Amino acid sequence: MELTVHGPLRGVTGSKTVSISTADDGESVQAVLEQFVEQYPRARTQLFDEDGTLRGSVRVLVDGDRADPETECLPTTEMSLIPAAQGG
Repeated sequence: MELTVHGPLRGVTGSKTVSISTADDGESVQAVLEQFVEQYPRARTQLFDEDGTLRGSVRVLVDGDRADPETECLPTTEMSLIPAAQGG
């Protein structure tokens, strides 16, 4: 699955797009994000609160539509991660 990252996550991945392995029958957004954080541990604090829940300021798009952690992702899904911008 292709995962496009925006903002400070590009500094973590070193690239605009990364590949994440998913099961053939699909996985939830939450599972994909957990795999992403396994590959890029420095992204954890940008995506998740201390209790492991997805930060409310993070936008996840699946095939162009806003998604929540339970949304199913197929191997052909295109996902985008947009963390909150900091500063003012």
